[in-house]
Amino acid sequence: MAMRKFYQNKLWRSKLIELREKAGAIVHVVPLAHAEYKEEINLKLVEEANEVYEATTHAEMVDEIADIYEAIECILDIHGITKEEVLKHKEAKLLQYGSYTDHKLVDYVEYPAESKEAQDCLANPERYPELFEEDFEDGDECDTESDACC
Repeated sequence: MAMRKFYQNKLWRSKLIELREKAGAIVHVVPLAHAEYKEEINLKLVEEANEVYEATTHAEMVDEIADIYEAIECILDIHGITKEEVLKHKEAKLLQYGSYTDHKLVDYVEYPAESKEAQDCLANPERYPELFEEDFEDGDECDTESDACC
């Protein structure tokens, strides 16, 4: 039987390897050291988050969120963090800062020049580029597509 090779270079769920092999695939795996695994599971989380972004149906969304939960549980295990610790921290942040449910996108922020927040933004110019008057046309609102510094 002719075989075709496809580059993967990513973590697979452990039983998926076995399922593919039972179906006739030859799966080439690379054992990872702990540090490599930590990097790869973080990349898996990003991959799955992108797939949530791209999901178009309810079923796809549920499936991809399940993958995110699995990746997060692996990351928690690596770092010795309990779900309870994360949920407690989530609740504290919710009480202090609120949620994302108000449907508001922060376009840009004007901070006092010497504030901690302004300094944080200046320390991360790729993520939070500073805007200048020439970035605005005739009093128009800022049209940056960058994240808002918070």
